[in-house]
Amino acid sequence: MRIFFKLVYKDALVVMRDRGGLAMLFIMPLALVLLMTSLQDATFRSVNESGIRLLLLNNDIDSLGLSVEKKMMQSGLFRTFTEIDDRKPTEQEVKDAVAAGRFLIGVIIPHGATQRIRDKVSRNVQMALSGSQPVSGPEDSVFLQVYLDPTTKISFRENLQHSIHEFSSEIESQIILQEITLKINELLAIPVYDLSQVQEEVIFYREEYATRGDTGVIPNSVQHNVPAWTIFAMFFIVIPFAGAMIREREDGSLDRLLTMPVSHAKILFSKTIVFLFICYFQFILILIMGVYLFPLIGLPALQTGDNLGMLSLMALATALAAIGYGIAVGTITRTHQQASIFASISVVILAALGGIWVPVFIMPAFLRQISVVSPLNWALNSFYDILIRNASFSEVFPGIIGLCLFALACILLALIYKKLKWAS
Repeated sequence: MRIFFKLVYKDALVVMRDRGGLAMLFIMPLALVLLMTSLQDATFRSVNESGIRLLLLNNDIDSLGLSVEKKMMQSGLFRTFTEIDDRKPTEQEVKDAVAAGRFLIGVIIPHGATQRIRDKVSRNVQMALSGSQPVSGPEDSVFLQVYLDPTTKISFRENLQHSIHEFSSEIESQIILQEITLKINELLAIPVYDLSQVQEEVIFYREEYATRGDTGVIPNSVQHNVPAWTIFAMFFIVIPFAGAMIREREDGSLDRLLTMPVSHAKILFSKTIVFLFICYFQFILILIMGVYLFPLIGLPALQTGDNLGMLSLMALATALAAIGYGIAVGTITRTHQQASIFASISVVILAALGGIWVPVFIMPAFLRQISVVSPLNWALNSFYDILIRNASFSEVFPGIIGLCLFALACILLALIYKKLKWAS
């Protein structure tokens, strides 16, 4: 046991002597989490607070055009402009402004759109009351011209189409009821109250996040990004860990250590203890930054609730999985170049599959199926369960066990490979 503590002390000294590398192990993860969270939060704010810049040319100064303009002005999704350089633009200027990137979307409501709808409805109501089949042709259609910036996302386009369709349908319904009221009043001696004035919403939506218990945690950019990029940073410990193993082989330190009464497994275990402490300290620093620093720079504070114990266990399990992977890479690769290239690329691939870069639910079906093999995906889902879903320990426990088993499998693979290599 005394020799083992000496090994741990030796590995700690090796790490601490490289002060620049040690500083990078803590500074780079903090910078990564801060940068990615700030970018994501800025994206959310640009949509939710600033809105999408939309240029509206309303050539129909009537019910449809005025209603659509009013609704868009009141919408939190769009920042609606009706002028360019303090004057009403032409249709070509709307197109040119969107093409130049000044606006993401341009909408043109044609002249006479409301009157065209009114004429169509009046004719169809008249035919329906006389017992004829209402008909409509292409001449009755109203086309709203929409120009889109090539960088506009599909989700924005769908939101726009949905909003315009909702506004126009509401106006069309009012016009239909007005015409029905008008025709009925022409047929009856007793006037009927304008049916378009009795419309009121009956169906409302009440939204809330489906979390267990009264946690008060609102999902935001911080709650999502802090665990995601903390996991990514932890797994990049593979590169210095594998590098340390290769350096010991190249300078003969490993051969000298094996002359002592210690096994190769104990040598690996001593390194595991040292790097486990480094990973956990990374996690603590990121946690402190999320809770205390983020609010000072305008970001939402990380809400950990009463789950610090489970968060610590998940951090240790994630760190153990990363270190186990580092042991396998450091044992199988032969040079620093092989280790750094393979480790960095494989970690990025596992992160992409695991949902660190892009949420798993928007991936293609075959990638969603493959994502379950990524240990980063197991860790990320477990962190989400703790931070957002307020899951119990029994629900998080499978994720912890899975990460520990992954680490054990990597270590066994390294030992078996080493044994076979020595035997040959």
